[in-house]
Amino acid sequence: MSLTSLYAGVSGLNVNGDAISVIGNNIANSNTIGFKSGRVQFQDIVSKSLGGGAASSQIGRGAHTGNISTLFTQSSFETTSRTTDLAIDGEGFFIVKDNGINFYTRAGDFIFDKDGYMVNSSNLRTQGWRVDDDGNTIGDITDINIADVSSSSRATTKVSIGANLDSTAETRFVLDDNNNQLLLAGVADPIVFNSGTYTGDTLAAAMQEKIRTALRTMSSPPANPDNFDVTYSSVTGKFTFANNTGSDVTFDLASGQDPATPPTTNGSTIKELIGLPVKDRDGAAGPDNFVVADGSTAISDTPRLTDKLFYVNNNNNTIIFNEGGVEFQAVIPVQPTPYNSLKYDNAGTIEDDPSSMAAALETALNSATHADGSAGSPGNAYTVDYDDATGKFIIHSDGAGPDVTFNWGDERTSAEQLLGFASEYDSNNTLTVNSFSISGAGFIESVYSPNTVFDPTAATYSTALNVYDTLGSPHTITLYFKKVSSNNWEWYAAMSSEDLDNGIPDGTSGTPQPMMVGGGGTLEFNPNGSLKTVTGNQDVYFNFAGGADLLQPIDIDFGTSSSEGGSGLDGTTQYANASATFSQSQDGFPAGSLSGVSVGRDGLISGVFSNGEIKPLAQLALAMFQSPWGLVKEGNNLWAETVESGNVSIGLPKTAGRGEIASNSLEQSNVDIATEFVRMIAAQRAYQANARMITTSDDLLNEVVNLKR
Repeated sequence: MSLTSLYAGVSGLNVNGDAISVIGNNIANSNTIGFKSGRVQFQDIVSKSLGGGAASSQIGRGAHTGNISTLFTQSSFETTSRTTDLAIDGEGFFIVKDNGINFYTRAGDFIFDKDGYMVNSSNLRTQGWRVDDDGNTIGDITDINIADVSSSSRATTKVSIGANLDSTAETRFVLDDNNNQLLLAGVADPIVFNSGTYTGDTLAAAMQEKIRTALRTMSSPPANPDNFDVTYSSVTGKFTFANNTGSDVTFDLASGQDPATPPTTNGSTIKELIGLPVKDRDGAAGPDNFVVADGSTAISDTPRLTDKLFYVNNNNNTIIFNEGGVEFQAVIPVQPTPYNSLKYDNAGTIEDDPSSMAAALETALNSATHADGSAGSPGNAYTVDYDDATGKFIIHSDGAGPDVTFNWGDERTSAEQLLGFASEYDSNNTLTVNSFSISGAGFIESVYSPNTVFDPTAATYSTALNVYDTLGSPHTITLYFKKVSSNNWEWYAAMSSEDLDNGIPDGTSGTPQPMMVGGGGTLEFNPNGSLKTVTGNQDVYFNFAGGADLLQPIDIDFGTSSSEGGSGLDGTTQYANASATFSQSQDGFPAGSLSGVSVGRDGLISGVFSNGEIKPLAQLALAMFQSPWGLVKEGNNLWAETVESGNVSIGLPKTAGRGEIASNSLEQSNVDIATEFVRMIAAQRAYQANARMITTSDDLLNEVVNLKR
């Protein structure tokens, strides 16, 4: 008698015992991060045939465990507070390395260890790529490491301003001891205005009153001295002079302009402030003066609201130049009052005012002496012009003598920054330029608009922001806006003299003062308040103190004007609302240290630095297998590659079927407790039934034994 049922029952105990073990392992790992549950697959044992080979005559011999497969189904994510807790949404495995061997895991509970390596909870190093500044991968996969990562400083190259300038604002005129006098032909004493800030209307009223008073003091006063009227138009920004006094009235614009005349009697410096055309350099009265004929009106030019003042001292007044191998030294006279940049009209030719910086430079060059003290004078004749639009000086040589070289890099030369000739600049702003040459009858031009002392009193509105030099040091610049006329404004950039290389503090108290950087520019608006045109805002050069590179260009962006094809509404506007800044930005930053990391859905690890910069650091790698069911478990949430799994395919997240990365997340175990309990009950019942089969078969065998009794 053969009772195969006894052995079938034993096999049933075995396979259901295996099932209970798998279920127990699943339940035990129901809270294991990244765990994938297993499932037992039973197979029957080859059946015994009773004879004849017919399929209907086969008797089964039980079951055995055919396979325990892993269920790689996606599980839900647990949200965490750690950015380096990562989960894979989709296919793929993280790669970690131990002693040169790669292992694979779905558990993304990573941290950075003391050496900067990204490791898992078993201290295995996470694998990925190094990246460049644009996040592109470099080389082969390697250990991800963020040690010694820092953010270098970036010099500011662009400033963007979004502001509204009040269209109803009044133009301001500032009078001080340098520009508070005016001369009338036939009047002995100059008209002296009270220093202070005026509007167009109040300055017009003051001029009208003082001109009428001055006309009364003439030896032969006009018949109706009180019939001289001065008005101001806020639309054009110009003054109108109406004369019905019975005599012509002449503004003596030339008198007092001779350099030998003491500054205290230089009474015509108000002329450009109120827009009177400058005439006649030699000081003689004549038709070049501003004449308002009896019974007529005359209108001024556009007022000049800001003069550019150059302070010369013993540290910045020397120029060394070379003519045909002979060195000359020119010295600009030091004087207590600043040099200006005013112009005059010399018989129709606009030239630099005798009290201007350009005129003083021209005189110094032509009166230069041999640098070694020997007798001799320059062979060339020099003329110097100042371009008010660009803020640059132009030095001309007539070519009568040898070619000329200005040794601005010479340590004995001190006036290069005063005049805008830098010794650390070329067209790429990278090399050193030590000299500038003129061949024959030619000229050289300032590299940049030099810093000049700035008086912010006349500004209608100002806004300040920080920028950074090439060393990452912050500097505060202030943008000033001055209303000129309807829809027209001037803008200026200024900094404290202590922040600028070779800045000049006040000569009396040593107190830092505002210094204009660049020549400034203009803003013109359309009637609807949008920006029409901008001038002077491209590459304003800053010479920051503290050892940073000189001539740092910063573009000041006021928005895209309508003349450039823009709307004129994306930056600076002019509406009848209070002036205000609503946005400002700049692209520089100081050096910074790593303060945190972030991980993108594409696996790009970025550093968040203390200076606000976000910089790519590394790129996570994901592995895929043709048959992940062929991987072998190594414990600690790890799988290892086998022949059955196929070769590993490593690539970027979100590519070739790989999943994407979820930061601040951990993938939970995919064990379903309810399902496991149902399977456990089924396995338990099957185990009990197979045990009963064994006892039943035993009873049958017992009956056979009892037959001999």
